[in-house]
Amino acid sequence: MFLTVISFVIVLGILIFIHEFGHYITAKKAGIRVEEFALGFGPKLFSRKKGETVYSIRGIPLGGFCKMTGEFPPDDDMSAEEREIYFDAREKGQCFDQKPALQRLAVIFNGPFMNFMLAVVIFIFIFSFYGIPVDSTNSNVLGDIIPGQPAAEAGFKVGDKIIEINGQKVNTWDELATIIHNSSGEELRIKFIRDSEVKETVVTPRYDETVGGGVIGIAPELIRKDIGFFSAIQLGFIQAWYVFKLTIIGFLQMLTGKAAADIGGPIMIASMVGQAAEIGLYSLLNLMAIISINLGIINLIPFPALDGGRIIFILAEVLRGKPIDPKKEGFVHIIGFVLLMILMAVLIYRDLGRTLF
Repeated sequence: MFLTVISFVIVLGILIFIHEFGHYITAKKAGIRVEEFALGFGPKLFSRKKGETVYSIRGIPLGGFCKMTGEFPPDDDMSAEEREIYFDAREKGQCFDQKPALQRLAVIFNGPFMNFMLAVVIFIFIFSFYGIPVDSTNSNVLGDIIPGQPAAEAGFKVGDKIIEINGQKVNTWDELATIIHNSSGEELRIKFIRDSEVKETVVTPRYDETVGGGVIGIAPELIRKDIGFFSAIQLGFIQAWYVFKLTIIGFLQMLTGKAAADIGGPIMIASMVGQAAEIGLYSLLNLMAIISINLGIINLIPFPALDGGRIIFILAEVLRGKPIDPKKEGFVHIIGFVLLMILMAVLIYRDLGRTLF
């Protein structure tokens, strides 16, 4: 549990920091006043003001924000200090809504874009240090484990050697893969060797349409080949694009009913990150890149309160030739935020149901 919490906070913190930094640095370059750059929500645990910006860490590590002056018009809930900041920034032309549409579009878009670029950098790192797989062995030793799958949930680790399934001896990867493939939904009692000690656990394979049979989320040991740095850069972009396409296809299949809408919330993601951390650095980095791409895509969905929703309002302004009433836009984003919080609560409830039952 400690490893899960720590690894989740670190991974989420990096993803949020990179996302908000994309908004922040673009806003600064556009001459927009950034009032606060925060990691987390809720009460401030730490804050420091440098120049016009307060940099803070807040108590709930499930998000972050980059507060730019002029995103929304002043209202009666503003303090005297906030009003003074707002009108000072407006006098200097530093308000978000005073900037051209293209600059505002760049500020909003560069948050998700930085998530995509983070994934590219992570994949480049992985290819640079781990090389590329060129073949797999037929050994009954686990070479990789997929977080969130039955094997990871059962506590298997890379290097475990499976020697028996339901009383049947296995000596090769082909033998154990055949048994698992033909046992979808059936409880398997598996014996394996870890650190010269024989252990035993129970795993139930899940049916996978891609392979047409049961899977538990394991892979054989791979034979890897070292590659040059420039090749790693090329493969980093290719891998990020591949994951991006698969994620988009997955979302579309869920929307059209071709795939189950099995969306996990913070608890499920934290569990997967914890499992990846136990498996090893390679698994953790790979999952982090995948989550970063998912975060970028989700934020570009044209829904109020998300970056995609704000982009839609800017594009609508360009098409109309005049801005939409800021109060109406603010109201729409508030409604969207409330709906997102309700969705978050539902996902957390579902995650708790999976975890506890």
